Amino acid sequence: MYRLRIRNLSQLVTISNDGKSFKIGKDLGQLNIIKNGTIIINNLGLIEDLGPSDVLDEKYKDATFTQDLDGTGKSAIPGFVDGHTHPVWSGDRVHEFVMKLSGVSYLEIHKAGGGIGFTVDHTKKSSEEELEELLRIRLKRMLRQGTTLLEAKSGYGLELETEVKMLKVLHKVAKEGPVEIVSTYLGAHSVPKGSTSAAATNDIVANQIPRIKVSITLSDSKDQMMDTSRCHILLTSFVL
Repeated sequence: MYRLRIRNLSQLVTISNDGKSFKIGKDLGQLNIIKNGTIIINNLGLIEDLGPSDVLDEKYKDATFTQDLDGTGKSAIPGFVDGHTHPVWSGDRVHEFVMKLSGVSYLEIHKAGGGIGFTVDHTKKSSEEELEELLRIRLKRMLRQGTTLLEAKSGYGLELETEVKMLKVLHKVAKEGPVEIVSTYLGAHSVPKGSTSAAATNDIVANQIPRIKVSITLSDSKDQMMDTSRCHILLTSFVL
């Protein structure tokens, strides 16, 4: 008994046909497309087998399937991996598009109180519950567009309490599935209002990272935004 079979797919796209788990360089442009393909999912929700429909029809002629679907006229492709996202935030910055269209640079917007600083202020004021619901909405939208795995950064707190709040939201919602999330602590996204790059760096190194390390399951990795006007290059090197 298998959970699912989809037969007669016009195109069944796989990364490779030689057993390689990933590709690099020029090979990235070469996909393996199986015409009139079949994919079989086992009861753990994992791919059990795939290949030409005539081959798998014979191979699984005595098998039963909880769902047996006809994929005629349709394609099946691997889920997309989004390697850089900021999905936990509140505060609408649509008004900044008008500024950008008029030629204002991002750094000018940032200095005027927009950009990261605007989002930080709103995210700090939002509860975990509010951020969780906003994240669920965004993940559903991403899933509809084909993303099944994403890297998700914090970075809209710039201080321990809000950074931890964001990481908690990521880990709680990640358990709900079906989108897989790899979370990243991004405490050095920008210099907080009223602080300096030196003070912010000291807070990250001496306070935030040690406290988050105690609860290491909150974050799978750490990251830093480097910009000559927001984090001095030498201080960036110090944090890293």
